[in-house]
Amino acid sequence: MNKKLAWGFFGLYLALFGSYCGLELDTYVTDLPFFQASTLVLFLNILCVVLAPVAVYLLFASIPRLWRRRAVRVAVRTLGAVYFHFILFLAVYKSVRKVDFDFYFMWYNLADTLPALWKLFAPWFPVVLLLIALFALFQKHAYAPLVRRLEHAPRSLALGLGGVIALSALSQAMTIDSVRGSASGFVYSSFLSDRSLRDEYAALYGRHIERLRSETPRPGARFSPGALGDAVFVVKQESLSGLLTGSRVTPELMRAARDGVLFPRTYGNAVQSLRGYECVLCGVPPGAAGALVDEYAPEEIGKLTCLPEVFRSLGYRTLYFFGGSHNPRIVRFARSTGFDEVLSDEIMRPGDTRFDWGYREDIFYRRVFEHLDTHCAGEKVFVFLDTGATNHTPFEVLDEALLDRIPYPEPETFEERLSNTTFVQDAYFGLCYDLFRERFGARGSLVAVSDHSWPIPAHENNIYNERGAWEENFLISLLFVPPGGDGRFAAGAEVPERFSQMDLLPTMLDLLGMEHAGLLGESFAPWLLVDGARAKPAKAKLSIQPYGGGYISLVRYPEKFLFDVLGRDVAVYDLARDPGERSPAGGDLEEYLPLIRSFFALP
Repeated sequence: MNKKLAWGFFGLYLALFGSYCGLELDTYVTDLPFFQASTLVLFLNILCVVLAPVAVYLLFASIPRLWRRRAVRVAVRTLGAVYFHFILFLAVYKSVRKVDFDFYFMWYNLADTLPALWKLFAPWFPVVLLLIALFALFQKHAYAPLVRRLEHAPRSLALGLGGVIALSALSQAMTIDSVRGSASGFVYSSFLSDRSLRDEYAALYGRHIERLRSETPRPGARFSPGALGDAVFVVKQESLSGLLTGSRVTPELMRAARDGVLFPRTYGNAVQSLRGYECVLCGVPPGAAGALVDEYAPEEIGKLTCLPEVFRSLGYRTLYFFGGSHNPRIVRFARSTGFDEVLSDEIMRPGDTRFDWGYREDIFYRRVFEHLDTHCAGEKVFVFLDTGATNHTPFEVLDEALLDRIPYPEPETFEERLSNTTFVQDAYFGLCYDLFRERFGARGSLVAVSDHSWPIPAHENNIYNERGAWEENFLISLLFVPPGGDGRFAAGAEVPERFSQMDLLPTMLDLLGMEHAGLLGESFAPWLLVDGARAKPAKAKLSIQPYGGGYISLVRYPEKFLFDVLGRDVAVYDLARDPGERSPAGGDLEEYLPLIRSFFALP
């Protein structure tokens, strides 16, 4: 290849180099002035990231006995190409999501992440492989001027390139807690940050789980095993934000609320479905790392007190209906917590409409009740309905029959898109509720509760549930509908107090007249009863954002204490005066750490 063409490739490499740096800088400065000291520091910091493959390439090229081997050259160029695409992925991810890619987000959700990524990006996989191959070939020609320079002046090139990389690495090491690019942010948040707070939380959590495994519920003086009727349903609502609950977006939920008690501002304790199920069904706080089903063996989980096992012990047939194909983690969790059966594809019919995230809910609900009519007639049942094909990312309305009913026919904002899919999900819930009332209304109870919230976003760029720990990331709604005609229960009430998913298990046990000393949640049963002794929540409400470095939210309304696991500091909010969480007071971690310890302490 002639020198002009080689210099052309080198110029193209510099253009790619500049584009990467520009993307990093643009992501960092956002609305800040571009020319500032921290911008220059960031530019210096990322030089070591983009120059590292160049340095490795030249290092091997300077060793003739190695470089003459074709396998070495191919390996160096291939690894350089993969490295470039990886750091480009990290940069694009941060640019889009405004948060560093968290290794643990992928690792602890690998069983779900890989199929989802494959489903979304499989068509692009050959393209990515082609780009990596082309970049591997491209390096040979792009680096040719540098290789010639290396042959003629190895010392000056080594000192110049090595000096820049060393200075960049030193600068990044000194400023990594405040100024870092996407690649350094990935390494820091995943592997290098101070993990003492996360480790302490994990230790408290582990001791609590061990304590729960040795505790069992027992009948109390008010034991009433049939208090909730012959059929108890828990209907999971996907990503239902408490901030969207109302007559415009969730009219069917509001209609059902006339028969029961609505908690429009309840805390989801976690940010993902399976983690939410742990809190709802087993009353445990979320872990700071992996989900319960990933951290404990089935026999260990089986020793916890969970709703399906409680109702199975009372003679109920326990059924888990899943709106997608069998998911190994879901099946393992369901079996471990006491479900007799886990049903999904086998209850569906050929031709039933299915989206990327599962069967369309209205069809799924019809198949569930058809199955119950055929196989469970006359039996006492505890049913968990897990479906969420509609109100799921990318939040697009897929049912054309409902396009003329959605609240925002031409959505312009993310909140409007989320409102539309929430509305469609709610319409399907209305069908589910009618099917339930028709068959079990006089002799059954129903709980509709979201698995987790989804930001609307009330805060700029906060449109993903794996970033941020604002109230909008955690607030959901919960509806309890008692057996029809049971005069003990209130109807048409709306509770302003903020309970949490963890409180459902102690509430159910309370209504059944059972006692359990080891639970950290509290019963909201008095708010469900006509003559209940109602009081504000006595316990703090804890929610976990395990990604993006990690956050622990502890609310004693109106006080909110937000622990930044990565930064080891605490933001203190007064939610009554500052509901938008715009003006936090700063706090010292050691001063507020006893709040987390006291949360896990039993009376």
